Amino acid sequence: FKAIAHAWHTHKHDGTAAGVTFVATLAFAPHLDNGIMVGAGLAILLYLYRTMTPRVAILGRAQDGTLRDVKVHNLPVSENIIAIRYDGSLYFANVSYFEDAILEAVSNHPRARHLLIVANGINQLDASGDEVINHVVERLRANGIRVVFSGLKKQVLDVMRHSGLLDYIGQENIFADEDKALDSIYAEVLKAVPDAPCRLLKQRIGG
Repeated sequence: FKAIAHAWHTHKHDGTAAGVTFVATLAFAPHLDNGIMVGAGLAILLYLYRTMTPRVAILGRAQDGTLRDVKVHNLPVSENIIAIRYDGSLYFANVSYFEDAILEAVSNHPRARHLLIVANGINQLDASGDEVINHVVERLRANGIRVVFSGLKKQVLDVMRHSGLLDYIGQENIFADEDKALDSIYAEVLKAVPDAPCRLLKQRIGG
C-alpha cells in the first residue's frame, strides 16, 4: 500500500496503474499473471495518453538573455521570428499534435518568415516523426518561411541522416544551440529588411 501511495503522489497515472494491478491480481488469483498483464496494459495506455500532448512553448527573450515561455514569463514576441520549443519524443502517437502546434504558431504570426524549433527536448524520433518534420518544412518553405532547428540530439540526428531528412533541411539550418541559430536568422533578416535594425532592437524574440 505504501508503494501504491508513493506512485500516486509521484504521478496519478502511475498510481492508477499500480492500484489497478493490485486489484486485478487479487481478482484473478490464483492466476496472478493475468492481473499483472492487465496492469502492464493499462500502464502502456496511460503512457501513450500522457505523451500524446507534450508541452509546446512559444519562446521570448528574457532579461537575462535566455529564451523562455512567453506565457509563463509574460514576454513580448517578435513579428519577424517565431521561436518554439517542443518538450517530448516525436513519434506516431503525437506527430499530429506537433504539426498542429507548429502550424498554429505560424498562423498566429503571419508576418514572420523565420521559424526556430528549439529541439533540446526531443529525445526520440521515429519514422512518423521524421515524415511529419519533412512535411512541415516542405509546407512552410512553399510559403516563404525558413525553418531552423537548434539543439538536436545525436539519436535524432542519426535518424534524420539515415532517412535523408538532414540533407533536405540543410546543414545551414541546423545549429548546436538557439543563440547560433538566432544569429543566423538575424543576419538574414537584416539583409532582407532595410529598416530591420531598429525593429529588431525592440523585437529580438522579445529582447
